Amino acid sequence: MPFKLRNINKLAFNKQMALPLKFKSIKNRENYLVSKCNIEAVKLIENSTFWQNSKKTNSIPGAIVYGPKGSGKTHLSSILKQEIDCVYLTSLSNNCLEQVIEGKNFILDNFVPGKNFPSELVMHFINQVTYKEGSILLLSRLSPFQMEWNLDDLNSRIRSLVSSEIKLPDDVLLYSFIVKYSNEKNLFIGDKKLIYILERLDRSFESVIKVIDRLDTHSLQFNEKVTYKNIKIILDSLNEY
Repeated sequence: MPFKLRNINKLAFNKQMALPLKFKSIKNRENYLVSKCNIEAVKLIENSTFWQNSKKTNSIPGAIVYGPKGSGKTHLSSILKQEIDCVYLTSLSNNCLEQVIEGKNFILDNFVPGKNFPSELVMHFINQVTYKEGSILLLSRLSPFQMEWNLDDLNSRIRSLVSSEIKLPDDVLLYSFIVKYSNEKNLFIGDKKLIYILERLDRSFESVIKVIDRLDTHSLQFNEKVTYKNIKIILDSLNEY
């Protein structure tokens, strides 16, 4: 499948520009880049007073972080999982209700109305966690007001949650990220090759990490510098999925 090149304003990239890039260290995971596109979500996740207080906003023990695929929602949730004991779920079943014990915390990923999250079961689950004074972090590609549940009460409860949006990075931020991330791996890539990569990637940190990690592995394995040929091979391999 051929790449659809993105239009990038190359004049916007200045090697001397100073962007407020800050990486948060996450145990056993890649560092998480904090920028204006996700800073409010990071503040929410790091708000220990909120997560440790059993009396959450409107007595609902949770919050929702939403944004497009590749914006880093799941990666961000690792910060919370590192701080408090959380059960990570990508769907709900009746067995999940048995996991709700006193003070238990949950992360529900890919949280959207549908077969993985039936409305009635979601309602029972929230009620159980509320009663047991635990907490829930919901990760979704949809905002609370874009979700349409089969229960009016559930719509109301979800929409009353504290929420924060994560946006995809702009090209200048993505360029800065790829420079910093590749340099940290001692993988030095010239500006023209960087632009070549960015023009062919989805606008997400996730895509950059995958490409740089594979280039790094290839470089170490074959003791080669980064070439256009190797970049193309790796980009083609990612594009097959």
